[in-house]
Amino acid sequence: MRDFVTSAPGRLCLFGEHQDYLGLPVIAMAINRRCKLTWTPRSDTIVKVTSEALGDILEFDLNSNTIYDTPLHVAVRELKAHNKVEQRGMGVHIQSDIPIRAGCSSSTALMTAWTAGWSRLFRVSELTKDLVRRCHRAEVLAFGGAGGDMDHSACAHGGLHRFGHGPAQPLPQLPGAFVLGDSGQPKDTQRHLARCKDARLPLMKNLDAPPNDWSKAQNALAKGTRTNRDLEAEWSKKMETAQVKEKAMGKALTQHHAVLRDVLGLSTPRIEAMANAAMQAGAWGSKINGSGGGGCMFAYAPSDRVDAIIEAMLQAGAKGAWHVKPDHGVLYE
Repeated sequence: MRDFVTSAPGRLCLFGEHQDYLGLPVIAMAINRRCKLTWTPRSDTIVKVTSEALGDILEFDLNSNTIYDTPLHVAVRELKAHNKVEQRGMGVHIQSDIPIRAGCSSSTALMTAWTAGWSRLFRVSELTKDLVRRCHRAEVLAFGGAGGDMDHSACAHGGLHRFGHGPAQPLPQLPGAFVLGDSGQPKDTQRHLARCKDARLPLMKNLDAPPNDWSKAQNALAKGTRTNRDLEAEWSKKMETAQVKEKAMGKALTQHHAVLRDVLGLSTPRIEAMANAAMQAGAWGSKINGSGGGGCMFAYAPSDRVDAIIEAMLQAGAKGAWHVKPDHGVLYE
């Protein structure tokens, strides 16, 4: 067997942030910052994983009966049980330019590229939707996580899609440009997901007809959830019918961000400074990206303002800022 490569993209969530786990649809776009795995066959049954950034990170024997509880192990164990093909060990080297722990699905891109590679090795033929389910199961459900499967869907499918109700719905390419900014502030993904999910799930049944005994806080949560639900519904329809007006969409993204900031408490002073700087440099709108409490945000802007917005974000405290474009989903090379 020859060396081969798998890769998967990071993603932006345009509309529907923090609502896939509520059973509501989202609009997500895969971006051209990717996690790439280079697979090299070994003569033994050892799997050794190395990272360009972190060095040696994982080593295990495919024939060992020891049960390791990490998402990467769970995916291999499930595939091995599914198809008992004798498999040699592999050297797997990770290279990624997706911001880490920053809301751009760096871990899910790794999970997707990893699972796609082992699916090939164990000769498990899967549709993209099956790969999504397998990755979500191994990364989230196996560990009692709070997240939905938007990240896995976006990384596997690529491009711009609406996910949530039925099959993934491709959407036309958008006008304008996107600039991603990394605050450099670490975030506690599971804590924010659990907090926002646990507070709102009990409200969903009566979201559009709140009972009189709801508290002020519950009504505020319900109102914010309705706002972002309705923004996603409105803009998915406009994207589907190619009726996107750039300034109006920028305003809607900023409105979406305001709910995430003011109702769910997910922004930070540095994220706000970066967003304000982007707007002053000519962006149409901006929002936090991912679970929040740190990590990344993005701006939606005219193409001729990209360089100015990158510089403005850096001046406002960003650790890094990049012009990002739509990209392919999981790839085998």
